[in-house]
Amino acid sequence: MRILQVTFIALALTACGSLVKADYKRPELTLPMQWSTQETGSAWLASSGHWWTVFGDPQLTHAIDDVLTRNNDLAIAGFRLQQARLDSNLSDTNLTPDVSVSGSANNTKNIRHHTDSVEGYSASVSLSYELDLWGKLARMREQSAWQAEATALERQNTALTLIGTTAQYYWQIAGINQKIDNSQRSLAIAEETKVVTTSRFTAGAVSQLDVLQATQSVLEQENNLKDLFQQREEIRNSLAILFNRPPSMRLPERDGLDLTQTIELKMSLPVEVIRRRPDVHSAESELRAVLAGSDVAALSFYPTVSLSAVLSAGSSVFSQWFSEPDRVIGSSLVLPFVEWNKVQLTIARSKLDVKTAASTFQQKVYSALSDVEKSLTQRQKWSQQRENTLISLTLSQQRLKLAKSQYLAGAQPIEIWLDAQNNLLTVENQLSDIQNNYLNSTMQLWLAIGGEEIPE
Repeated sequence: MRILQVTFIALALTACGSLVKADYKRPELTLPMQWSTQETGSAWLASSGHWWTVFGDPQLTHAIDDVLTRNNDLAIAGFRLQQARLDSNLSDTNLTPDVSVSGSANNTKNIRHHTDSVEGYSASVSLSYELDLWGKLARMREQSAWQAEATALERQNTALTLIGTTAQYYWQIAGINQKIDNSQRSLAIAEETKVVTTSRFTAGAVSQLDVLQATQSVLEQENNLKDLFQQREEIRNSLAILFNRPPSMRLPERDGLDLTQTIELKMSLPVEVIRRRPDVHSAESELRAVLAGSDVAALSFYPTVSLSAVLSAGSSVFSQWFSEPDRVIGSSLVLPFVEWNKVQLTIARSKLDVKTAASTFQQKVYSALSDVEKSLTQRQKWSQQRENTLISLTLSQQRLKLAKSQYLAGAQPIEIWLDAQNNLLTVENQLSDIQNNYLNSTMQLWLAIGGEEIPE
């Protein structure tokens, strides 16, 4: 009869504990049905574990594959994930009793009275177990599990950021290599101009002013080249750090960018983006962990019932150690709710933590949508500018030929020829920058919609 009474009370207490659990409800979100900027492409970006192959550059693909195995930031994120999972496993141990084993031996002798020494031996095994009447221990396990999930998603977000940075540096170096080639060709034209101008000055066809201007143009082109070499060196060093390598170790580079490469894609819907973004999922997992932690904070002031059992034995003769063992069985009841003011303050603080986590989640969602809209707009802008700049490049090449022929015919001053040379170099470099920006905006768009899961 007594056992039935105890069972009934335990079930009643457990039912009361379930009333404390806060059911998760995702914070209210307002999501658009479609993006304000529309893509006209019909092809999806490659949906695979190596989605970056869509850029059609085996060298870039290899670099990204390599950096995902070498980067220190990603390795640290992996270590944090392992720690979070170990913490979760430690929380799961509250399902089983705590066990402790102890033993001792001593030898006692009264030195003053010269009595015989007395030996003593003892050993004990104890078990203790907290009854989860209110569900507090279950909430603690739930909290640790959600924290581990959030950490795993943070690692995914770190990997996506790393992919974007690696591609950015890779394309910057390729773009600078293209600019160096442009500047070297422009320098050759400037040196040719100087030779022609000097020859015409010697023949008395032009003044010395033309020679001075042509010489200055050569010096400007040389300085421009030195700046480009310095920029390339700095980016090379930054890229080497991503690969956990010394700056002296160079990675394979492209001589330039494909200035007409276009990557077609069809966009996911806004609601699909929210499902794919690891930083959004991480914020939601953090919210659920904080919610479980809020329950733990409230339940920590509920009465705690613990059961304990001890088996001990002792003897003055080692062979009789366990001849007369003792056992102790007991229970304890803790009533922490008597600290009423502390209870109210703790619960109020935990509720604010939940509100903060909910606001953070909402902010992550809307930031994700903003990232997509921004990347879409930039990608279209750079695509349109590229088309116009390709036309401008053709016009600049024609302008240079015409300016040269008119100068040699004496119809135009040297400034017209030098301006045409500078204009061609400027347009060539602009086209390289625009293609670089187009590729980066495409990469950022893919990252903004969540990429794909990166294997651990």
